[in-house]
Parts: sequence; structure tokens; C-alpha cells
Amino acid sequence: MDSSNQIIDFYDLPPIDFEKYCYKILKGYAEEERLKDFSIEHNKKIRVSDGKYQIDIYASFIALGCEIKILCECKRYKNPVNRDKVVILHKKLDSLGAHKGIMISNNRFQSGAIQYAKKHGIALIQVSTRGPEYFSHSSGIDTYSEDDPFLYGEKHLPPYRAVLITEDSDDDFVVYPTYAEIERIYKKMDQMINEQYGISIDFESLKKRKEQDD
Repeated sequence: MDSSNQIIDFYDLPPIDFEKYCYKILKGYAEEERLKDFSIEHNKKIRVSDGKYQIDIYASFIALGCEIKILCECKRYKNPVNRDKVVILHKKLDSLGAHKGIMISNNRFQSGAIQYAKKHGIALIQVSTRGPEYFSHSSGIDTYSEDDPFLYGEKHLPPYRAVLITEDSDDDFVVYPTYAEIERIYKKMDQMINEQYGISIDFESLKKRKEQDD
């Protein structure tokens, strides 16, 4: 699944493919946070005393000597996610003894879902597409060139982003693409700009600014 230069229509995407995008989002975020002994599995089956459960994405890592278990449900819906879906995830957490629940959707979350998630410590993430403008000129001719450092960034940034949803929209922040991915692309752009124009981007200042914002 190569999404480096494709516009994605999540509404028409098969559910299993949507889950793979969600997998990439969580894996990228875990690498950014440098979680110890992080592991992640897609479509995991778990059997416990009250039955067998299917988990879209199961992850774990070590903190303070303890294994932290994470359950993630991926919802590719044409309608907003309601409270009941979050309640079901919460019940799975209880049954499986997991520590954290995450729900990722291509659609928005209803207010009841957001309130319930906040009360029970469940993270809600909305994925949306990023529509690059370079794909075609008004004439229909593709104007992209690998030699253009500015269009290089547009071409290689993931065509979608994932945002953590909270009750206060001012607190929403992007969890994907990660800073490391953006930095890698921008450093390549910087190299190209330096070669063509003789100037450089001050990435250290950008990094310090991000750390101050965090």
C-alpha cells in the first residue's frame, strides 16, 4: 500500500485497507514517541473468559516495567461516529484488561461520543485527506517535476492527516504525519533549495519552536 503520492477517498476504501492506514498512523506516532518495546498487530484475535474478540489494531509497550495494552478500533463510516460505538470499545477494554482505547474514523465524532470518550480516557482520532494541488494544471497536463524543491514537499508528504479530537477544538493537534517524517522531507527540500538557490532552511529553530509549543 503506497500512499506517498495518491489522493485517497476513505469513503470508498475497503475497510481492511482503511485499517492499514490506521496501523501506519499508530506505528508512526509510537516511533515518534520512542515507546519502549513497542509492538503492533493488525486484526488480532483474543480469547478470554467471556468469549473471543477481534481487535482491528492491538499494540503494547513497556512503561515503568509494566506492559501497557492498547486496543484500536477503525471506523470507515459515511456518517458521524455515535456514542454507542465508543461504549462498545470501552467494554472491550474492560473484558480484555487493556489500558488504553483508541478509535480512528474518517468521519467526525458526535458530541455524545466525544464526551463519553473524555470521561473514560479513550482517544478519538479523525483522519482526513490532504488534496495536493500539483497533480494537474488547468490544461490537464501534470506539471510536477522532481527537480522542483517546493513541489517535492507536496508530492512526498502523506496525502492524509490524523488529528486527535477533543471537546475543545482549540486543543486538537496533528498526530500524523509525524514531525520526524516532515523533517525528513523538509531536509531533502532544503538540500534541493541550497543546490538551486544557495540558501538554507533553519531546521534547528523550527525544532526548538516545536519543543516550546509542546
